[in-house]
Amino acid sequence: MPNPEKTYTWISALAAILATGLIFLPGWIGMDGMEGGYALSFVAFFFAVSAAVVTWIFWGRATRLERILRGQDVLAHWTYSPAEWQPYAAAELNVQTQDNRNLWWVMCGFCLVIGGLFWFIDHEAGGIVFLFLLGVALLLALVAFGLPRLKYLRQQRRPGEAWITPGAVFFDGNLAYWNFLGSRLDRVTWQEAAGGVPACLRFEIGFWTFTGPQSQVLRVPVPFGREAEARTVLARFDMQ
Repeated sequence: MPNPEKTYTWISALAAILATGLIFLPGWIGMDGMEGGYALSFVAFFFAVSAAVVTWIFWGRATRLERILRGQDVLAHWTYSPAEWQPYAAAELNVQTQDNRNLWWVMCGFCLVIGGLFWFIDHEAGGIVFLFLLGVALLLALVAFGLPRLKYLRQQRRPGEAWITPGAVFFDGNLAYWNFLGSRLDRVTWQEAAGGVPACLRFEIGFWTFTGPQSQVLRVPVPFGREAEARTVLARFDMQ
C-alpha cells in the first residue's frame, strides 16, 4: 500500500525550497527593492515559512501512516467486497449531502440577509455587495453538494480499506488521528447494519481550529462476518 502522505510531504518541501529561492531572486537579477523587489521577497518569505510548516505536518503524518502500514499496533485491517462497499458509499453520500444541505441553508440565509440589508441601505453599492454574497452562496452550494458527489464517484472505482490502531484510523485513503495538537477521540460507538449497509464503527474526533472546537464523525464499515472482531476493537476503545 503506497503512503500518500509522503507524496504530500515532498510536494510541500519542494514548494518551500522554491519559495526560499524567490526570497533572494530580486538580488540575483538586480531588481530594485522599491520597484517590487522587497514585496516579492516578503511574499516569498511568508510562503516559504508556511510551506515549511505544512511540510513538517505532512512529514509527521507520513511517519505515523508508515508505522500503520507496517502493521505496528494495528487492531484491525479490513478490506471490502463490492457488495459491502457500494451500499456503504451510497449511504455516506446521502448522509453527507443532507448534513451539507442543512449547513448550506444556514450560510445561504446569512448571505441573503446581509446582502439584502446592504442593498436596502444603498441601492447602488449595496446591490454589488448583494450580488457578491449571492455568488458566495452559489460557490458554497457547489462545494457542499459537489464534493460529496466527487468522493462518491471516486469510491465507485474501487472498494476502500481500513486500518484501525489505538491512536489513528487510515480509511479509504484518508488518515485521521488524535492526541496530537489538541485533537482527541471523544468516543467510539456501534452503528447497526441497515438496508444492506454493513454495521459501522463510528469514531467521533474533536479538534481545534482558528474558529474554535470542531468535530469529525468517521464511519468505518465492518465487513460481513467480522462483527465479533469489530466488537473486540470497540471494547478496546471503551477501556481507554
